[in-house]
Amino acid sequence: MFFLQELIFICRNQTLEVRLKDGAHRCEGRVEVKHQGEWGTVDDLYWSLKDASVVCRQLGCGATVGIPKEPYFGPGLGPIWLSYTSCEGVESAVSDCEHSNIKDYRNDSYSHDWDAEVVCSGKSCLVCVGISSRKSLHLITRMTRDYGYSL
Repeated sequence: MFFLQELIFICRNQTLEVRLKDGAHRCEGRVEVKHQGEWGTVDDLYWSLKDASVVCRQLGCGATVGIPKEPYFGPGLGPIWLSYTSCEGVESAVSDCEHSNIKDYRNDSYSHDWDAEVVCSGKSCLVCVGISSRKSLHLITRMTRDYGYSL
C-alpha cells in the first residue's frame, strides 16, 4: 500500500511541460501543456495575469506583458488538456497552481476559440534600487513590438 501512495504522490507532483505556440518568438503565443506525450491547450476560463505570469516565469521569459482575449495567435489543434488554471502569481510552474483535472475537454463542448494566450517580455533585468538599508529588487521589462491590443 505504501508503494501505491508514493506513486500517486509522485504523479500528482509532476511538473507539466509548457510552451507558447504560434507566436513570433518563444515567449509569446497560445499556451500549451504536454500530457502523456501529447501537446494540448489550456482554456482561458478564469485566465488572468497571475496565471500568465507563472507561464512566463516557468519558461524563463521575463514578465507578462499581456493576455490577448481573442484568438490572436490562432486556435490550437488537438486536446484541450485544462479547462482552467487558478494561480496566485508566485508559483514556479503551472502544475503548482490549482487547475482542473487533466483530460480532453473537447468532449465537454470546450472550443479552441477560447485557448489561453500570453505575451511575455522575453527579457528581464533585475536592478537594485533604494537606500542601502532598504534595498529591493525590481523587474524591468522592455517590449519592442506593438500587439494592437490593450491590457
